[in-house]
Amino acid sequence: LDEAVMRIAAVPYACRRRSGWVEHEADMLALLGPVEADLIVLPEYAAMDAALMSDPPTGTAMEWRDRAAHRAPDWVAQWQMLASRLGAYVLAGSGPCRTEAGVVNRCWLIAPSGAVTHQDKLILTPYERDTLGMTGGTGLTLADTALGRIGILICYDAEFPLLARSMAKAGAQMILTPSCTDLPAGQTRVRQSARARALENQIVTVQAPLTGAVQGCDIIDVSTGRAGIFAPPDHGLPPDGILAQGATDDPAPVTWDGDPRAIIAARDAAQVSNFAHWPEQSAHGDPPRIVGLT
Repeated sequence: LDEAVMRIAAVPYACRRRSGWVEHEADMLALLGPVEADLIVLPEYAAMDAALMSDPPTGTAMEWRDRAAHRAPDWVAQWQMLASRLGAYVLAGSGPCRTEAGVVNRCWLIAPSGAVTHQDKLILTPYERDTLGMTGGTGLTLADTALGRIGILICYDAEFPLLARSMAKAGAQMILTPSCTDLPAGQTRVRQSARARALENQIVTVQAPLTGAVQGCDIIDVSTGRAGIFAPPDHGLPPDGILAQGATDDPAPVTWDGDPRAIIAARDAAQVSNFAHWPEQSAHGDPPRIVGLT
C-alpha cells in the first residue's frame, strides 16, 4: 500500500438467496476481486444474506431477525476468510446479533489478518424498536488500522451530529456509514447526513447502501440507495464535496483513490475551519430571545 494513496470501495449491495457459503464466496470474489480495494464497505443489514441461505422463503420479521442473529458468527467467519483472500479491510455490513443485553444491530470491521472489531447501532429506528424488538448499543468505538483511524455510524446514527463529533475529536480520519432504507426519503436523509458530517468535521465519510428486493423477508423486502464517498468542499477537493458516487440502485462498487489522512492534515489550510470552530457554538447556546415583530 502506497502511504499516500488507498482505494476505498463503497458497495451498493443486494442480498439474495443462495444455496450456501461456497456460492456466496464465489459471488463475493467475483464482485470484489476486480475492484482491488484496500477498504471495502458493505451496507447495513448485508448480513441478512446469512439468514437467507437454504431457508424457507418466508417468515415473520422476528423469525428473520433471530435466524440472522443465530448465523452472525458464520457471517463474520466468512468475511474473515474473504478479507484475507482479498487482502483488504472489510466493513462486513451489519446484522442482528444476540448479546446479553438483547439483539443489537452490529457492524463488523475485519482486517486482512482476520482481526475483528465491531460497532453496534446506538439509536434505533422505530421499526427496529417496535417491530424487531432490538436493543441499542452502548458507546462508540474507533479502530486503528493501517489505513488510519476509522469510525462507524450505522445509518440512522449518522443523522446525529454529536456522535460524529465525538469520533472526530478522538482522531477519526474517516467515518463509514452503512445504510439500509426502503424509501427515497430515507436514503436522502442518510446521504445528506453523511455529507453534513464530512463538512462539519472536515473528514471523509463513506456511505454504502443496501439495494434491491427480497420477497418474503420483511426486514429487507425493498431497499434503495446511492453509494457515495464524501469530503468537505474546500481547497483541492470537489466543490460539491463528492469524491465519488454511483447512480441510485446501481450495483457497481463506487471507488475513490486518495488518503483521508491528507484531508485531516489540511484542516489548518482550508478556507473555513468548521472542526476547530465547533466549540464556539456553546457561547451562543442559551435559549434565543423572542421578539415581537408585527
